[in-house]
Amino acid sequence: MSADVSRDAVSAEELHEALVEYVDKANASPRSKKTLASWTCRIHIQATDLPDAAFTFHVIKGIAQPIVQGLEGVPDLVVRGGSMDLAEIFWGDANPVSNYMQGAIKTQGRADDVMRLDAMAMFIFLGQ
Repeated sequence: MSADVSRDAVSAEELHEALVEYVDKANASPRSKKTLASWTCRIHIQATDLPDAAFTFHVIKGIAQPIVQGLEGVPDLVVRGGSMDLAEIFWGDANPVSNYMQGAIKTQGRADDVMRLDAMAMFIFLGQ
C-alpha cells in the first residue's frame, strides 16, 4: 500500500492486531507495570463502524491480559469510536487525549480509569 493512501476504517482483524500489539507493549513496559501495579480494570472496546469489532481488555494489578474477542463481563470502562481512530491509538499513531477531546473517541466509566489507560499509552509510546 502506498504511504499516501488514507483509509477511514480498518477491519476487525486489524483492530484486534493493534490491541494485541498494545497488550504486548504494555506488559513489556516496566514503568507501566510499576505505576499501574494496583490498577485492575475490565475495558470493553467497541468500534462503532464495525458490528463485529468488540473486544474485552482486562488489566489485573497492572498486567494486561490477552485480548478477548467479544464483550465479556461487566466493564469498568467502555471505549467507543471509529475503527481507524481506535487502531491509531493502540498503534501509537494518535494521541488518545486529543481524540477524546475532539469527540472521535467516547468513554463511559470513571475518570481515574480513563486517566490510567492514558498513562499506560503514554508509558508504552515513550518507551518507558
